[in-house]
Amino acid sequence: MGLLCFSGFSCTLLREKVTAKEPGALDKEASWRLGDNLSVAALLYAQDKETPAEKYLNKAKELAGALGVEIAAFPAKSPGSTSALADVIHYLIKGDGAHIGTALDKKYGEEDGILFEISVKSNLLLILYSPGEETGRSISQVIESRCKEIQLPSNLWISLVSAINGQKSEDVVRDAVFEMHNDVATYLSGSS
Repeated sequence: MGLLCFSGFSCTLLREKVTAKEPGALDKEASWRLGDNLSVAALLYAQDKETPAEKYLNKAKELAGALGVEIAAFPAKSPGSTSALADVIHYLIKGDGAHIGTALDKKYGEEDGILFEISVKSNLLLILYSPGEETGRSISQVIESRCKEIQLPSNLWISLVSAINGQKSEDVVRDAVFEMHNDVATYLSGSS
């Protein structure tokens, strides 16, 4: 899961631009990347992959610091991997992790909170998607409606939604998630 480098920007430079709120501030790209890094870190953590989880969590913490939001600790692991995964998913979509999206919304505007949400929820497909299964379709509907709500160009996300709706294989959907994350980050970096 090598999705997330920060395109040559240091977090110090990002912090200065975001704090200044000058035209062209990078808060939207940073909000997207924060959701991406945090969700990947949480999913790896739930699967007991501590070293790679730390790598993504450290990136998420840098982005959160640049954006002036706090990341709460992941939930303590319960015995059994299914329970740990369920706890992390709850953390990301309803718990302390989801509150980051609310904080971004309040600080930078609704679009930042939605970008964070889409980034997190689309990464959940990496472990929750199975062809024809209801969870994937539900996430697809959320991605489509939220992308339309913020008028994110459809060419950035339609391949993922189409793959899910077409009940494509896990590999195809995984690749579509990675492609979407890269394409949205590139788009946001150019529109910032």
